[in-house]
Amino acid sequence: MGRDDTLLMNLPPSVVEVPRRAPEPLPVTGRLQAGASRVDLTPGFLSPLAGWGPTLLGARRARAAWGRLFGRVLVLDDGQGERVALIAVDLHAGTRYLTERLAEHTAALGLHVGRLFLAGTHNHSGPGNIYANTYYDTFAATESLLKERGLDQVMVDYLVERLGLAVREACARLRPARAGHGVARLWGYSRNRSLAALRENFPGVDDAALRQRVDALDAPSGLPVEQACVDPRIQVLWAEEAEAPHRPIGAFGTFGAHASLLAKEHPICSPDIFGVAARHAERLLRGASAEPGPVVGLAAGAIGDSDAALPGMTLEALKKARQDRTRNLSLLEEVGRAVGHQLARACEDARAHVSPSLSITALFDEPTIRDATLKDGRRLALSALIGAPTLRGSEMGGGVPFFKEGERLEELPDTDPQWPKAPPRALERLIRESLKYQPHTLPLRLLKVGDVWLMGCPGEPTTWLTHELAQVMRARGAREVMVAAVCGEYAGYLTTEREYQAQHYEGSSTLWGRNTEHWLVEHFDALAMSAATAVPSGTARFTMNPGVHRALTEPRPPTAEPTPLWPRPPEFAEPRVVNGRLVIAGRWFAWAPQERSELGWGAWIRLEDADTGEVLRSANRPLDDQNHTFLLEFTETSGVLEWRWLVVLDDWRHLKDQRIRFRTQGPRGVSVRPPPGARWPEQRLVLSVAA
Repeated sequence: MGRDDTLLMNLPPSVVEVPRRAPEPLPVTGRLQAGASRVDLTPGFLSPLAGWGPTLLGARRARAAWGRLFGRVLVLDDGQGERVALIAVDLHAGTRYLTERLAEHTAALGLHVGRLFLAGTHNHSGPGNIYANTYYDTFAATESLLKERGLDQVMVDYLVERLGLAVREACARLRPARAGHGVARLWGYSRNRSLAALRENFPGVDDAALRQRVDALDAPSGLPVEQACVDPRIQVLWAEEAEAPHRPIGAFGTFGAHASLLAKEHPICSPDIFGVAARHAERLLRGASAEPGPVVGLAAGAIGDSDAALPGMTLEALKKARQDRTRNLSLLEEVGRAVGHQLARACEDARAHVSPSLSITALFDEPTIRDATLKDGRRLALSALIGAPTLRGSEMGGGVPFFKEGERLEELPDTDPQWPKAPPRALERLIRESLKYQPHTLPLRLLKVGDVWLMGCPGEPTTWLTHELAQVMRARGAREVMVAAVCGEYAGYLTTEREYQAQHYEGSSTLWGRNTEHWLVEHFDALAMSAATAVPSGTARFTMNPGVHRALTEPRPPTAEPTPLWPRPPEFAEPRVVNGRLVIAGRWFAWAPQERSELGWGAWIRLEDADTGEVLRSANRPLDDQNHTFLLEFTETSGVLEWRWLVVLDDWRHLKDQRIRFRTQGPRGVSVRPPPGARWPEQRLVLSVAA
């Protein structure tokens, strides 16, 4: 650092205010109604990817896509004047800026910011720079610290526009419904990565006693202790039509594991395990029906100290497998499908416990955490701060090896709210300058759907903190409690006081210090006792550094035509069957890439019957990259972009002996057209392949 460091720190942040619009009054119908929708949120290629932290020189940008990113919306209206939108997005977080901006679009639907549960999957392979926060817009994306950083306003505008469309569609589809809560357990596919910090909640206990203390969910006896000290539950709020045959509408679920199974080194945009799980659950619930089927959203739950895993695989074996790109994608599919299978079971469980009439109460508060005073006189920190172990990174992510877990600064008095956090010795000036503007108003949400309560936490709560918060809600009358993490804001990790004092990665990344747990408990408890909350008004204020982010705009085509001719003929590989699934692949060449303003939504690949031109279908869905497992990636050689694609199908035997043609579609640069007389390539699924 040096002159560049000084320049970065002296950039004055901008202050942006988002006005809050008064919501339209809701009709009183006397009937519970529900509606759902799904919208594509896939960003453009070369978008910065979130979640792993910055680098000094290079950047981790999307040069490939494994699956598409979606926003899934479930709107519930109790018919008595209350309505809420539950939105699960394949993003690193449902940030406060996104939520406030979205509320501008949804006020006309009766949905103010307190009625929007915008929850992320905490996806580490989605777009970054969406926080309107000087710290996380610098340090939450794998960007070069010395070059590009700050809010990506183009990306935010794109996401808000798409999500606004989804909420409007869900509201337009509202119909009489019945709703219920369901749960399924998935043991062995998550592990507590910070077991030593969790132990601090139970001083002096051995492994057997620890399992007894935390194991209220009947973990299998042979399960390793780190896989028993997690919340294995997949919980859902489910809605289906009130009238027979009770067709499904949608679900909103939570699961406690990080969506970070894709390795940091792989520049792939993907929804990670949550996206695979949601798609797989939707397919299972739809079955062979040609009906649209339910929209099943899955959001992050108790993720603070829980990572995805495979049963019987050691941490070292898992980390090694993640470094191999082919094996990494196989891991992603295997874990995601296991989660999806149990997600579908949770939905089926909910169908057995539905009610046609439920009272809904949406409670919202936005207290200040900075320098706050607890009831017993203890205080929160005067300024946000991270510790040195934060730069070390978690077990699954690569940080700076120079730092280590548990690094503490004992010289601080133990009355200091940040004790014993040791500030990082590298980049400290830049980090402190970025954190100087850290938002200290944290939105808290509590949705009561009958006796099922959903809490919206503005960060990553650990397993035991989530348990503590749920216990507080049960003491106030909840029968079941769901906790949605990274909901409505991203304020880092949220740990118990004892976990914080251990100063592992999670405690070191708890920005507001040792009393964060008690602040959350007090404010959620007060929220639970509220009869109602006032409609949020005034303006939401953000201090941010606007960024300028490079897009994939080179090389330029030798023509001004919006859809240029291909520079080389495309190729269609011979189809093959792998582990019972059909793999269809090919490649094409283009002069120009995707334009920044168009970003990534909409199908890129179309597979059609070569004789009729009709789009082929698999599992009753168009055979394209939006509805099935797929990979799309590009490389640049000799001034030409080579795009390689691959689609994997479970349901394919009905395609036997058909001639299949592929063509591209979508934005300029992804879409190209053949020269006169040229044709898109074809392949026949011969008997030997389709046996």
